[in-house]
Amino acid sequence: MSKTNNKIAKNTIALYIRMAITMFISFFTTRITLEVLGVEDYGLNNLVSSVVALFSFLNGSMGTAVQRFYSVEIGRGEEDKLGRVFGSGLALHTIVAIVTVALMEIFAIFFLHELNIPQERMFAAKAVFQISILSLALNIISVPYTALLRAREEFSKIAVADVLQSVGRLVVVYLLQQINYDHLITLGALNFFITILYFVFMVYVARHYKECRHHMCWDKDVVKRVAKFISMLLATVLTSLFRDKGIIILVNMFFGLTVNAAYAVAMQVMHIVSTFVANFKQSVVPQIMISYGKKDLARMSRLVNTGTKITFLLMLIITIPIIFEGEYILRLWLKEPPQYSYGLVCLVLVNINISSFTYFMYQGVHATGRITGQQIAMSTLYILNIVGVYLVFKLGYTFYYGIFVTIATSLLQCVTNLYFANKAFEYSIRGFLKSILLQCIGTIAVAVVIMYLLSTVMDVSFIRLFVSTITSTVVIVLIGYFVMFDKEEKKKFTSLIKGYFSHKGKNNK
Repeated sequence: MSKTNNKIAKNTIALYIRMAITMFISFFTTRITLEVLGVEDYGLNNLVSSVVALFSFLNGSMGTAVQRFYSVEIGRGEEDKLGRVFGSGLALHTIVAIVTVALMEIFAIFFLHELNIPQERMFAAKAVFQISILSLALNIISVPYTALLRAREEFSKIAVADVLQSVGRLVVVYLLQQINYDHLITLGALNFFITILYFVFMVYVARHYKECRHHMCWDKDVVKRVAKFISMLLATVLTSLFRDKGIIILVNMFFGLTVNAAYAVAMQVMHIVSTFVANFKQSVVPQIMISYGKKDLARMSRLVNTGTKITFLLMLIITIPIIFEGEYILRLWLKEPPQYSYGLVCLVLVNINISSFTYFMYQGVHATGRITGQQIAMSTLYILNIVGVYLVFKLGYTFYYGIFVTIATSLLQCVTNLYFANKAFEYSIRGFLKSILLQCIGTIAVAVVIMYLLSTVMDVSFIRLFVSTITSTVVIVLIGYFVMFDKEEKKKFTSLIKGYFSHKGKNNK
């Protein structure tokens, strides 16, 4: 138990280091790429990337499904069956890659020229699209390998691969400035070379596990179960995509580009916040799956509870200062943020806090494989969400009410996850209400009161931003440790910190 908890802590640290490095590099590569390509070619590159993204929506669902089956088999200790799962997964992904390439080629022949692309840049667009097809095919085939590494909790190696890939993108940008050939085609070709290196690295690391040495096979039982799991996930992914993109279209239809721009800013902030917390989530999910594979439902529930508490605290640490100091932060970041940005940012952050609250219950249901009812309910709620947004806009309510509808939907999703977690792995609803929900509400109340008092006694400034951020972080951490964590969680947390620093000290010696 101590080893697995230490692994979660180390994996989380590795993922946060990866996030910091890749985001820092991404900032420079984006800016330099725009300068080198120019506005038109940069836009054309994004257009091609967007079209390719439409064909890659299946990737995430397949990766989630395969990782779930890996983790459960690891928990059961059935190594031979794990090999068959890998071989069948690789065969399934190879078929998907072939079908995807065929569909993209059909699109290239019949529809690519229909896009709004200048005639003189059509050859470059076609070349980049063909390169992107090959890149996507490699990414699809690599999914069984990366999913296995996640199931094996090799997040530090994945982090190294991602950092090296980001460094490679930085080298690509440098080479782009030195090569005189068509910059758009050159960028696509060099990025494809980086994709090949990333693919080779992931395969090399994954093949250290013997199940990865299994040849491609077609176990009908495994394929049937994986395909069923993916089909249910796919319905939720598509309705979620429909909801997210549909709201953007509805905002544009009813309120115009100004509100669209403000909503885009809010979405960017939400993405940053969700990425911040996602690293911790990734580290915990494999252990939930493995616990179910071992039929250790007690530990599985403990992981869900502890993960929920820590995710809540991490979300609160980053969102409370943004909500109270949002106007100042937006001016620092954008100088002249679009009108209505602050209000939309606040509402979107409230929603992301609610929607992520029962994330580990959602993953716990995934571990059991009994996801049919859950996915139907989630898909229905996503559809109701977009219908509700349309109705409030049609009735003349302001765009803020669109977010209110989404918040209400997120609350219903929390109730849904709680219900199906109780049904799938006997998760205690009473325990959740008593030891998590009430304590979280109390923590929010204390943090809000303290931030409000600070805002009344200090003028808006960088100093107030700094003081309020530090103060709220300290208060939230202390409340989390002394109030929200039980004795066992405090003991584990303390041992994790001591273990990490003692391990670091030994390495320094």
